[in-house]
Amino acid sequence: MKLRILLSTSALTLLLCGNVQAQFVQERAISPNEVIIEEQTMHIRVFDAATRKSIPGTVNVKGLNPRKTIVMENVTDTIFPIRTYRLYTVSCVIPGYMMYAQKFWPDEAERHFQLVNMQPLAVGLKTDIRDITFLGAKTEIYHKSKPALDELIEFLTVNPTVSISVIGHVNGPDNSQTFEFYEEASYNRAAAVREYLVSSGIDGSRLSVRGAGNTEMIYPDPITEWQNEANRRIEIEITSL
Repeated sequence: MKLRILLSTSALTLLLCGNVQAQFVQERAISPNEVIIEEQTMHIRVFDAATRKSIPGTVNVKGLNPRKTIVMENVTDTIFPIRTYRLYTVSCVIPGYMMYAQKFWPDEAERHFQLVNMQPLAVGLKTDIRDITFLGAKTEIYHKSKPALDELIEFLTVNPTVSISVIGHVNGPDNSQTFEFYEEASYNRAAAVREYLVSSGIDGSRLSVRGAGNTEMIYPDPITEWQNEANRRIEIEITSL
């Protein structure tokens, strides 16, 4: 079933509140000489990565609304207007498939294409969940992480035989601390996620924990705060089916 959702531009013209802590949305700085694409759309298509055929799924989009996740049900193909300078996350959970979550700045074009390639479940599959974040250098989970944690709970609920490893990563390009420091910090963050999942009803025997420290940074030499933030992430890996 093909579903096309077209949201009006006026419906997406949202005032940003003064308290940044209450927002999901991050915005990119616009240079004085930059040509602004005032009307941009995002085109999402949901595929089975193995068969390359379209499949319906519930797609969650963060960034359209500053305060909440927009949920689009039974989507295979949809187009909607977006703001070019906002940071977006597109995620999807479908029984029998690995959780999909991608965080990105849209392409600087009139239409950004986002192909949601759903990987059939298999041991060893990994995915980052960058919307699980922490307060500063602490292990306390930031309250804005709840929607992403709820999606992870949904993934584990609709795939009840799946076990995962929760892997913590930290940012440490200058190696100003020891490997043991980074490893412990990343392990403690992963353990905090496991504790949250268990407290939400997920069987702890399905969840193992690992700290990767700063050994698997996406950006080994980050030059922007966005790249620093991307290095600080939670990753999950399927360990058994």
